[in-house]
Amino acid sequence: MSCPEAFRRFAVHGDTRATGKEMHGKNWPKLCKDCQVIDGKNVTVTDTDIVFSKIK
Repeated sequence: MSCPEAFRRFAVHGDTRATGKEMHGKNWPKLCKDCQVIDGKNVTVTDTDIVFSKIK
């Protein structure tokens, strides 16, 4: 699955009104885990939460 496809899938996950263009913070770490960005050593869930809060 490509990154844009994964983004759309997680952007609408759990939100029936979502368009797939924006993502809520609760789904961001899930996307990062699925795309293997979070490895638990160098990048953690906390790191991804910080990044999300800085760019939203």
